[in-house]
Amino acid sequence: MKTLALIAVVLGSITTAHADGFRCEGANTGITIQVYNHTNPEIGTRVPAVMVVADSMVRSPNKTVAVFNWENKTLAYLGNGLFQGKVDLRYIETSRKGENIAGTKLGYLQSINLQILSHFGKNFDYSRADQFKNNEILDSRISYIKRNGEILEEKAICSRYLKN
Repeated sequence: MKTLALIAVVLGSITTAHADGFRCEGANTGITIQVYNHTNPEIGTRVPAVMVVADSMVRSPNKTVAVFNWENKTLAYLGNGLFQGKVDLRYIETSRKGENIAGTKLGYLQSINLQILSHFGKNFDYSRADQFKNNEILDSRISYIKRNGEILEEKAICSRYLKN
């Protein structure tokens, strides 16, 4: 329930700043990842608030596999367009360890990394974020890092999300 409230805050209308983030889809798996940044300037509007990973093959009504968030410290922005969702089985939002994802199980993963690339294959940088319009398409890469060190990767297409 806390997660739904957090998503509602992120997506709701807030007068202090406009919401922004990315909506992505894996080229091979069809996995979708949505990253939304905080809208509160005191926290930082370039700090990710929530990352939702979903798969159309999941039986749950909203198709969600995992939700990583700033509040639980399971979501981090590592700079240069790299977002990291840490699979922490202690939290209900990331505890569905038996769920299939990208040819493995969620419980076998240490993290899911989303690398946003800007034009010409360079990493996305928030210092140039104003150059990217709403719904602008950006190449990206999703890395599924397993606890045993194995890395599964796929290309992805992301679109920039800017509210208003």
